[in-house]
Amino acid sequence: MDNKLCRLKDFFANRCILITGGTGFIGMALIEALLTSSPDLRRIYVVVREKKGLKPAERIFKLLSSEIFDHLSPETKAKVVPILGDLTAENFGIEPSILAEIRGTVTVVYHNAGLIKFNRSLKDTVLMNVLSTLRCIELAKSLAKLSAFIYTSSITANTNIQGKISEKVYKTKRSPKEMIMLALESPSTLDKVPEIKSDMIEGHVNSYTYSKQLAENLILEELSGFPAGIVRPALGHVKGGVRSICGNPRTIHFSIPCDHVVNCMMALAVSLGTQEISPKLPVVAHLCNNRTVNPITMQDFVKILNEESWKNPCDTYFLLPRIKIRNGFRGIIYFIASYLAAIALFVPEKFINISTGKIKGINIVDMQYKLSRHIAELCNVIYD
Repeated sequence: MDNKLCRLKDFFANRCILITGGTGFIGMALIEALLTSSPDLRRIYVVVREKKGLKPAERIFKLLSSEIFDHLSPETKAKVVPILGDLTAENFGIEPSILAEIRGTVTVVYHNAGLIKFNRSLKDTVLMNVLSTLRCIELAKSLAKLSAFIYTSSITANTNIQGKISEKVYKTKRSPKEMIMLALESPSTLDKVPEIKSDMIEGHVNSYTYSKQLAENLILEELSGFPAGIVRPALGHVKGGVRSICGNPRTIHFSIPCDHVVNCMMALAVSLGTQEISPKLPVVAHLCNNRTVNPITMQDFVKILNEESWKNPCDTYFLLPRIKIRNGFRGIIYFIASYLAAIALFVPEKFINISTGKIKGINIVDMQYKLSRHIAELCNVIYD
């Protein structure tokens, strides 16, 4: 790239940054990394909405009370400024005086916010993931000086593409703005999840991945020629529902720690912000492969996960993780047993309309796991 070498702390010194999705997993890690790596950073504006009765200031106070920020001084934490905003509103609905301040001081924008649930209607995902991206782009374009715009996409954004997926934006058949207009003017067309056809979401398996691809296309359309970048981190979550993994324990597990992701996000901003001429197309970076850098096998990954999740459990678990890798014939038996258990538990309620009373959600998952585990253990006894 045609840019000069620049240290992170020097690039971000005396800068103001705008972040959406700052209270999320990646957003929280990004805020901590920015404050830690650049002590002279001036301010971080975080667009936050009211949620569960908590105002933006209260949500940011709760965020900064997390252990991850304990090493920072109160003066450093005070650089994080909550801004009440609506991601789907023009200029995020930010108060005019604050908006003027942002336009005059902010030079780096990180757009992390979005709807990450796979089972929401196409209307919801288009509004939250595509329209919000358009609003963020419009705001970024109105800044007095834009040094870098970084969008957090997903490695799953192009699951409809066969074969190798390159670091580029793959064009959708429908334009992002067309889908936004449909969501705003004909919401009933996109409102029902079960009726979403494959051709409506262009071969994607769910509305989430399609919305991410649309958002990338929006950046391609609106920010070509601007210092814009797209990162595609591998996604991962542990809620405790998956109790077994069928596969080879020696297989390399593709896992990208969040600190690696945010470091790359900061480095990309530095790279874009120090180029004399902005790239013609948005720069796309895949953050999903650790085969050559600090690789870890499935066996080691599961061992660490099981140990650490019990020592330091998250408050979002509905079951504490206790994963076991099943390989070979036993893995096949367990896989079949899991499906049989699921059929035995779900069919009566979903298709025969027999109520299971209190047997809902977590109980069904737990029962499915126990039933399939007992079947697998019986197979172990028979075949040992």
